[in-house]
Amino acid sequence: MQPLILIPCKSFAAGKSRLSPVLSGAERDALCRRFLIDTLALAATLVAKDDIRVVGSDEAVARVASDLGIRCECDDDTGLNAALAAAVAGVVARESEMVDRDILILPIDLVLATPLSVAPVLAAPADLVLVPDMSSCGTNMLRLSGAVAPRFRFQFGEDSFSMHLAEAERLRLRVEVLRDSNLSFDVDTPADYAAWVGRKG
Repeated sequence: MQPLILIPCKSFAAGKSRLSPVLSGAERDALCRRFLIDTLALAATLVAKDDIRVVGSDEAVARVASDLGIRCECDDDTGLNAALAAAVAGVVARESEMVDRDILILPIDLVLATPLSVAPVLAAPADLVLVPDMSSCGTNMLRLSGAVAPRFRFQFGEDSFSMHLAEAERLRLRVEVLRDSNLSFDVDTPADYAAWVGRKG
């Protein structure tokens, strides 16, 4: 059974605020739109569109998703972790087969991610698969067994990698950590943005 892919997305206007030293508000808005569209395209190579959800409360985000045939789970501005928990709870309540389906959390700024790099994350035989960022502080990608998803407390934010490991220990989950340079790179700071632009050029 195909996994469910959840793609969290802030409002385009609020996204990537740390890039404000190098990009105007309009440029950041356009960048976040591009990131979401590209991430939805990536997700659609991995699963059917019915198995993709955008998690966000912004109307512009919902319109982009809808135009591409993707449903949106509204997060009511509750914060990322609460929004993901609510999205999981909502899907589980509506779809009884969710217990047999894994859930992949796919951020929009993993600009080097490809179907080939994501495939091992989906295939790993573990309850929880974590892909840390380059510093091993943050969590860039997370795959969770549907059987434990309703009990799992998402820990995205500062030091999320170690906190997700602690949550896995609390629930006694089988964990696999996968390190991939394409998945560990995200566009979060001006230095990241410069590296990405330089790589493209």
